[in-house]
Amino acid sequence: MADEDESVVLLDNSEQIRTKLNGSSGVLVLLDLDEESSESVSIATNLLSLQPAINLFALSSKPSLEQGVGLVQVGIRGYGNCWMHPETLRQSSRLIRSGEVWLGQEVIQHLIKGIVTGKQNTSDPSVISDPRLADLTARELEITERVATGESNKLIAYELGITERTVKAHMSNIFQKTDVKDRLQLALLVNNQGR
Repeated sequence: MADEDESVVLLDNSEQIRTKLNGSSGVLVLLDLDEESSESVSIATNLLSLQPAINLFALSSKPSLEQGVGLVQVGIRGYGNCWMHPETLRQSSRLIRSGEVWLGQEVIQHLIKGIVTGKQNTSDPSVISDPRLADLTARELEITERVATGESNKLIAYELGITERTVKAHMSNIFQKTDVKDRLQLALLVNNQGR
């Protein structure tokens, strides 16, 4: 997985991590989790307290929504299955090193639904007020509102009577017009948190 300009080092305990990474920033650390959710969150919390400037990518042999959300809440930059395809691991690692977050669809949808639930008491989520949304067509706005409530492309396609491919084409246009990179950023923008 290593690119030519970086090395891969196997570290087995927190003392090795403290010594080897000593104040490094922007380093990608792959954390191999074979722990229950609460233990994995504790491990990630401890690691991030030792080295707060690292990009922590947690890979779990037993991924779950509970574990993924718990890890995101403590500050990991990526979460996935430790048996992912090597090319997927390379791509996700590049994204994380460039400052992005890489999470599974189930975790992202759960986070989006949490944003909407937390926002429902203060405003109507169907009212879109951010000026970056002004250039969207009526159909793009409709899809944007559905994404902001956590709906998947498949569900949006079904409910709107269009193909999933058409939803994906609209999503590409929406991302370009709003200058966001993913569904989570779009949901934050729609729910007035993406400033």
